[in-house]
Amino acid sequence: MAEKESVQFPVPGFRFSVRIAGAGNNDADASFQEISGISTEVPVEEIQEGGENRFVHRVPQPLKYSNLVLKRGVVNESSGLTEWCKRTINSGFATHVELKNVVITLLSDTNKPILTWTFINAYPVKWEYSGLDASKNQIFIQTIELSFQRFEENIQNWRAAVQKLASLIN
Repeated sequence: MAEKESVQFPVPGFRFSVRIAGAGNNDADASFQEISGISTEVPVEEIQEGGENRFVHRVPQPLKYSNLVLKRGVVNESSGLTEWCKRTINSGFATHVELKNVVITLLSDTNKPILTWTFINAYPVKWEYSGLDASKNQIFIQTIELSFQRFEENIQNWRAAVQKLASLIN
């Protein structure tokens, strides 16, 4: 009997956690419904060489990161993240900007880390609430955008999670 071929399956992206280092008694901040902005881009500068009409030189520039966007339903309890945003945004730069590391972890079905992104020296740059509409029955959403210096990705139990998922399907 031939050995089973290893099949690769994508990992679902709906189970994750967010931690903000130094954001109060409990660094974990829960109940985020959506996270976006985990991206990196290498911008290029185009330089046209005199007398060369067949192409332009494309020179890489420093990395560019988009803002990290966190969305969650508003609850009637304050959190370390909310307090940090209030202090940073409402101060009008009268005080120094607190830089914090934000860690987002993609979790397996047993809550074991699969992928971890650490956003270095993050700070809030936008704080927004969803619109109010009496004709719709929707959750009131808070959106927080964070700027950061860079991020690091760490693959932790990727192979184990993929193997477990494959064994469940087979």
